[in-house]
Amino acid sequence: MSERAAAHIDRGWELHARRQYEQAIEEFRKAIEVDGNAIDAYYGLGLAAKAAGRKETAIAAFEKVLTLLPTVEDRGKAQILSRLTQAHLQWLRGSNGEA
Repeated sequence: MSERAAAHIDRGWELHARRQYEQAIEEFRKAIEVDGNAIDAYYGLGLAAKAAGRKETAIAAFEKVLTLLPTVEDRGKAQILSRLTQAHLQWLRGSNGEA
């Protein structure tokens, strides 16, 4: 991952921690523009969008995380991301009334 993408991701997490979810969403999106395979940016985007009540954006981001999991070299990280992402998707889909 490039330093530019990593800087946007770090800024996104800082904003998320301050509950500035819309600004965090923008930072994670900037990271994705720089690196379309930045799984951490998609995961952060999903969390920030979920917190901001933007369910469709969150679902799309979390689904992208699942498609990128095979690219994660650290299998432990991949397993954790998979479980967390699936739990978020289940909650989001359940709260939308979807199956």
